[in-house]
Amino acid sequence: MVRRDFLKLGGLATAAMLIQITPAVAAAADLPLQVEAGGKLYRGTDDGRIYTSSNSGKSWQLHTNFGPDLSVWGLSAGSRGDVRLQLGFAGHSILLSLMQDGKTWRTA
Repeated sequence: MVRRDFLKLGGLATAAMLIQITPAVAAAADLPLQVEAGGKLYRGTDDGRIYTSSNSGKSWQLHTNFGPDLSVWGLSAGSRGDVRLQLGFAGHSILLSLMQDGKTWRTA
């Protein structure tokens, strides 16, 4: 095998691997953020919505709609079972915590 043929085969193999890997990376980036707290699952989407599930994700109900201008950047559960939310707006971050009533969001 000539060096030139080897380089062609190497480039072809690399391109084939990248084509197979790229959709998997893109699919992982589209996954919503999810956290479990207080016996419920909370899921955030990039269009500013928070959904909850009481049955391990079999069905989801809209909890809060912050609007399409805000996107959910992060969800986490605190040590006391509280939910913390990081929203993004125009490159800025807004931190919120879910109050004990389970309905009201307050700045953290």
